[in-house]
Amino acid sequence: MAQQATKTRRKDRAREAFMLLMLSVVLVFGFGLIVGKQETSNLQQAEAVPRTSAEETSETESATEAIAVNAQPETETMPEFHQASSFRSAEPQIYLRVNHTKQMELICDPGVNLSEAIYGVSDENIAVVDEFGMITGVSRGECTVSVFCGTETLKVPVTVRELTVRDGCTYVDDILIANKSISLPEDYDPGMLPETAEAFEELQTAAAELGLNIYQGSGYRSYQYQITCYNSLVDAYGEEYANRVSAKPGHSEHQTGYTVDCNTINETFINTPEGQWLDKHCHEYGFIIRYPKGKEDITGYDYECWHIRYVGVEAATEIYEQGLTLEEYLDVTDVSNHYDEENEISSSEAEETAPDDEMQTGYEDENLYSSEETVYPEEMVLSETVLEETILSQYQETVPADAEDDGIEIIDAPLEAP
Repeated sequence: MAQQATKTRRKDRAREAFMLLMLSVVLVFGFGLIVGKQETSNLQQAEAVPRTSAEETSETESATEAIAVNAQPETETMPEFHQASSFRSAEPQIYLRVNHTKQMELICDPGVNLSEAIYGVSDENIAVVDEFGMITGVSRGECTVSVFCGTETLKVPVTVRELTVRDGCTYVDDILIANKSISLPEDYDPGMLPETAEAFEELQTAAAELGLNIYQGSGYRSYQYQITCYNSLVDAYGEEYANRVSAKPGHSEHQTGYTVDCNTINETFINTPEGQWLDKHCHEYGFIIRYPKGKEDITGYDYECWHIRYVGVEAATEIYEQGLTLEEYLDVTDVSNHYDEENEISSSEAEETAPDDEMQTGYEDENLYSSEETVYPEEMVLSETVLEETILSQYQETVPADAEDDGIEIIDAPLEAP
């Protein structure tokens, strides 16, 4: 009996302890609910009261610091860029030389704000671009400049070229250049280069298959021959006119060995089927119209539809398709009329140094419709007398109307294209 009573008391005490525990839990939970409601009420009241700017600033700084510590990159929220349709580059391909700069010119639709554009470059070892779109060449090669504006991106290929001087000749990426500001040495005398002659023969053959007759009117000219031609023009019509239609000694394209003057040395050539075909197809054989119409301020010379220059098919095609001059393609656009004082040779010196046969004819002997080159119809083989009369008549059409005839003999006047 005593044992039974002891067990009963133990059960009663355990039950009382459990009840006390449950009561404590209920009291704690209820107190928590009351406190939470009170804090919520206080917060609502605090938000209803206008805060001072100091308080707002303090809270903003605290939130910013928390974000800076805990934030993780959210690549999924980055904007998706699309190929630009509302703005474009004025130049589909940008060419510049090492250490030269060029401003990237963008054309945009109305309403597009390009002041917010961001520029980047694919390879800073080739070129760099600043925040304003100014590109600077670093080393020879190719890269891409990207422009980001809004959700649009524009990518423009950039070619950086390198100018080198070898034996007094100037090359840009291995393309020989001669113009009003870049000259060739007096002793540079390669004659008509084989690659030029071969490409011109292919061009002639292709034209002949269409019933067109394209022939060489003038080709290689030596430094001394240039002296004779240029000074005779200056003496007859003045330096200003001579500079528009003729190259100063050492600055002639014809001395490079890459140049051919085709058919009639006159602007009327473009109105012939041969002239029109040459204009549209000579690039397919590696030639360019060296002095195109509308680019006189860049080349420094009047338009010459007959004057073609060999640069290779790839370069010629790029130049043709983009409507460039050789100066633009090679980034050598300074064609001011300066040249070395040592190249200034008087007319009297020219007469002493020029060979007699060059003084008498409009072409150098090797360019006079030689039977070793191309056989032409009989009516095209002109005698020297007829040839000189033809040259004179062509040239009279191109000289200024107010030019005075002082009796000076003009030597190769219409043929002295640069």
